[in-house]
Amino acid sequence: MLNSEIASQEHLFPPSFQREFDAHVYYTADTRDLARRLRLQATTRFRNHPILVGQLVDKLVGPHPLAMFEINFPKELYQTVVDWLDQARGELSILVHEVTGDDPKDHSSGAIWLGKKLVLDESKLDPSPV
Repeated sequence: MLNSEIASQEHLFPPSFQREFDAHVYYTADTRDLARRLRLQATTRFRNHPILVGQLVDKLVGPHPLAMFEINFPKELYQTVVDWLDQARGELSILVHEVTGDDPKDHSSGAIWLGKKLVLDESKLDPSPV
């Protein structure tokens, strides 16, 4: 989710939710079922943690080159979430980044890729605040 989208999506997050990291789980028509299963597994695996697992979004959003769903989580669960995603993702590509308010940095040098790195449309990122 981009900085410009946060205000319009704020109602989706529980009060006091610490959205410090995003994981974007990408899928195609051929891998949608795999993504759906991973999403359900994440919902079950992290149901007792302050983690928000978003819905499958079957259209292109912002800079993202494929359909995706997001997992939002706080910093203290970073290693737990990333390790689990890396083991459970199968052939899916996942972009994991901190949410600092600098969208270009967050989605590039501040990001890690699990699986194949995809090319983002950087023209659709909110400008850097600096």
